[in-house]
Amino acid sequence: MEMEERRQARLLEERKLEQERLLKERKMEWKESPANKLKLWGDALRNAISRMPVEPVDIVSWFQFLEKLFEQLKVPVELYAVLMRPYLSDKAKFLLSRVDLEESTDYGAVKRYILQEMQLTPSVYLDKFQAISRTVLKHTTNLVISCHRCLCIRSKVVRWVVTTN
Repeated sequence: MEMEERRQARLLEERKLEQERLLKERKMEWKESPANKLKLWGDALRNAISRMPVEPVDIVSWFQFLEKLFEQLKVPVELYAVLMRPYLSDKAKFLLSRVDLEESTDYGAVKRYILQEMQLTPSVYLDKFQAISRTVLKHTTNLVISCHRCLCIRSKVVRWVVTTN
């Protein structure tokens, strides 16, 4: 009878140890799972990332800030694209919905696609710069002409005052 009790106790102990081992394995699997990593990094970044700006010119600096933040926090590269998705503007989300699923997980491809579709390529920046330069030149020319006219009128007024006195 005593032997039977010891055997039962030993079997019970073995089952308990096996359950504990399985529980530890499951915890380790969960800890290493992509879903857990995504949740962990998503929670860490929640208050650090702002939404993508609507102004196209500000989007490049937003991507630069995002990359620096990811590097500082040592976020795994494979999570970059997924972690930035909730912070994209509505237009960027719409554009991203048209991308192949394979490409939508590659941060570099997503960034290039968004910048290209929002027309933020170097040639577009050059065109914008040249347009702004032409506008500035036009306004500067108009300002110089106005100043010249003002000075001419003033000198005539001064001459008139001097001659009348």
